[in-house]
Amino acid sequence: MKQPTAIITGISRGIGRACAALFLEEGWKVVGTSTSGKAPFEANSLEIYALDLANPENIQEFALDIRKSYPKVNALVNNAAILVESWSSSEVSLDILRHTFEVNFFGTVHLTEALLNTLQPGAAVINLSSGWGTFSDPSFSAEVPHYKMSKTAINMYSKLLAHRLKDREIKVHALNPGWVKTDMGTSAATKSPSMAAKEILNAIQNSLPTGSFLNGNRIGTY
Repeated sequence: MKQPTAIITGISRGIGRACAALFLEEGWKVVGTSTSGKAPFEANSLEIYALDLANPENIQEFALDIRKSYPKVNALVNNAAILVESWSSSEVSLDILRHTFEVNFFGTVHLTEALLNTLQPGAAVINLSSGWGTFSDPSFSAEVPHYKMSKTAINMYSKLLAHRLKDREIKVHALNPGWVKTDMGTSAATKSPSMAAKEILNAIQNSLPTGSFLNGNRIGTY
């Protein structure tokens, strides 16, 4: 079987870094991105691009390079995201909201749409989401509003995209990795990035109904 290709955003740290390492270990070609264009590791099957999801021109340039160099993509993992607000604040700042949506939603949607023609039948799109972005969150609170709203929007985009791509046999999932030990999740989190990476790979390889909201390996509720 030909080596499959995965595009993974935000591989310089956290879940993205763990994903890239796992996919490489499993024999994938990984096209990774970070804002700096660097990653803390190297591999023969790894190529790294600089990508700023808040920069539409950068997204267009990246997508053009991918369409030329990697016209057959088997997985797109939209991992890169930001959380720039206080965990204890419920106030809405339009500046923070715009900045958060520019990366977490508009940048992710722009990138995905620009790469749709590279996705092969049987490919998967995994949009990293959060339980905070669901209406079914049992521990709902008003704190962290900007990040939560951005992930709610990503959840809807995931469902819409799943319907659009169903006839092309491309599956789309929003995946909540839970509370993970990352810069965003802090060291107090209960889950390792490597465990989240395994759940992402499982979501790509398993025959789950497209459009699912996944809590790790389990189908949850939006």
